[in-house]
Amino acid sequence: MSRRQSPVARRSRLVPAILALALVAAGFFTLLERLEVTREGYRISAVRAEITRLENRNRELRIEVAELSSRDRLRRLAPKYHLAPPRDGQVVMVP
Repeated sequence: MSRRQSPVARRSRLVPAILALALVAAGFFTLLERLEVTREGYRISAVRAEITRLENRNRELRIEVAELSSRDRLRRLAPKYHLAPPRDGQVVMVP
């Protein structure tokens, strides 16, 4: 009599396929996260550059204000506009 061979269980291809799909999905989401981090890095860099530019402009404007409101400059311009120091009694102090 011949001996029957036991049927060999076929390995399922479903489990490796699911694992491969999970690995691909994890890699894809990791790539998306790194891309977002890179984008935010560029945005932060652009904002820092804008802050530096605005701080420099602010500094320039403060210097211009200081120059324009200089007492010496105003004293030089006063005669051109027929301005003179106030006479006695023209300045009234409110308590």
